[in-house]
Amino acid sequence: MSQKKRSDKNSVTAALGGFKGAIESVPLPQGVELRSDEELVIWGQFTRARAREDWRDMDLLLLAKVVRMEADIRQHQSAVELQGVIIENQRGTPIPNPLLAIIDTVERRQLAVIRSMSLNQQASDPRTLNGSAKNTQGARDAVSDASGGGLIAFPK
Repeated sequence: MSQKKRSDKNSVTAALGGFKGAIESVPLPQGVELRSDEELVIWGQFTRARAREDWRDMDLLLLAKVVRMEADIRQHQSAVELQGVIIENQRGTPIPNPLLAIIDTVERRQLAVIRSMSLNQQASDPRTLNGSAKNTQGARDAVSDASGGGLIAFPK
């Protein structure tokens, strides 16, 4: 029985893979569409939690749900900021804004999915223990420093 050889996170190949992951975005899984440009921005923010090659299709499907929930949370939070935390009901009685309960529910659902994907536990996640995500983040930092504030054009 042959075992898969563990890659060396300090190798040149790993470093090049890190630069590739820093430049290339993670594509949406087949059959998934985002509702807005804002969701596409959020997609990029969440997908940078791991190196591109460390994302499984199932994770990306779940991540699309997380992204939609995040966009909804932001939209509801903006409405609360406009309306206020306390609003008046039809009788004129001050009550907590009902959107607060909706935001709380959606945040709880979102955090449950994030926990199930281990996005917040990188120290123990096998997908990040191999160092590819660290190489990718290092490459992102290097490209950002070298770009002079965004002078390097990246593919979208």
